[in-house]
Amino acid sequence: MFYIAARGSRVAKRFPWKSNYRQIPLFVQNALNNIDSDLIVVAATKKIKRRDIETGQYSHVGLSIDGSSVIAAGPTQPPADAGKWSERNAHGWDRKREDWPMVQKTWTFESPNFGDGARNGWTMRSWTKDVYQHQIFEPQGMTIEASVLQDKGGEEVVIIFALAPMLSRSMAEFELMLLWAVNVLQENTGVTGVFASDAKREEYLSTITLDWQIFPPGTADEVVARLLGSAHPTNAPDFEKHVRERVRLFEGFEPKAYIRGQGGFGSYFGAKFADNLVVFENLKYGNAIYLLYQDWDEASQRSRLDLLRDQDAHFDRVVHADGWQDRFTSLLHDKLFERGLRRRRSGYRSKRRRR
Repeated sequence: MFYIAARGSRVAKRFPWKSNYRQIPLFVQNALNNIDSDLIVVAATKKIKRRDIETGQYSHVGLSIDGSSVIAAGPTQPPADAGKWSERNAHGWDRKREDWPMVQKTWTFESPNFGDGARNGWTMRSWTKDVYQHQIFEPQGMTIEASVLQDKGGEEVVIIFALAPMLSRSMAEFELMLLWAVNVLQENTGVTGVFASDAKREEYLSTITLDWQIFPPGTADEVVARLLGSAHPTNAPDFEKHVRERVRLFEGFEPKAYIRGQGGFGSYFGAKFADNLVVFENLKYGNAIYLLYQDWDEASQRSRLDLLRDQDAHFDRVVHADGWQDRFTSLLHDKLFERGLRRRRSGYRSKRRRR
């Protein structure tokens, strides 16, 4: 077992190689400077001892031994415990931006009149303060695919590891996304690098562009049937169960429409309550639900990678921890109230109760 120090304590390190880089390494930057194309593939080759594959050191990236042959399975999701960047790849990243201007954020809440809401009713109040902006990255879902490049039956084999999706130099925050991708590959394989992509830009766009289907409201069963469609997305366990639960959660707030991602993005779904209030989540990861406050016509055209890579003044993120449904419904009610689409919370009495 290998160990690394973390804030004064000793923490188990999963692999024996260098974990990650604080900045893009010089050899990657030099290779990048020699690439003319816009599309980049993060990939690298490595000589690997056959006995290391036999002992399972590379099983997490799909390598195994069958007799005398090295078997490379299809693309695999890097484990979250491989390192800091792999954990962010699996669970997302909340990046506090102290270098951005502070913004005003308002919270609304109901308070009892004269200390007794049951007798005197409730009043909606608001609280505004300057806060640092946060940049929220949802789980990126990068995968690693191993391929056997050379195997002469000796003690070593040559493997190429490639990361997907590709990167575009024109994408938002390319340098940061390159560092992220380079480190995911490094943490899981011990090597990293970049190559030019032979793919066309249209192929790249098809892997990141999120297109939506819009469904009208109806009964819960009708909405669930439309959202499920003819196929369930892969890697989204209990998809139908979660869709049905979310529909029940949404329908009490009278959404104008339901939405679902098309094609390979079928794990994205939610509900539209106003042009500037849409709720959605990605059940492939299922770690948070988002309330998006941007104009929907503009926001729906943004790529999957870019949709939430923005100031959190434009959205709120409710993490699926204990009690998240209560926090979500309270927040959604307040945002509807701000837009004049909701009165007081149900169950509260607004008039003085007679004795």
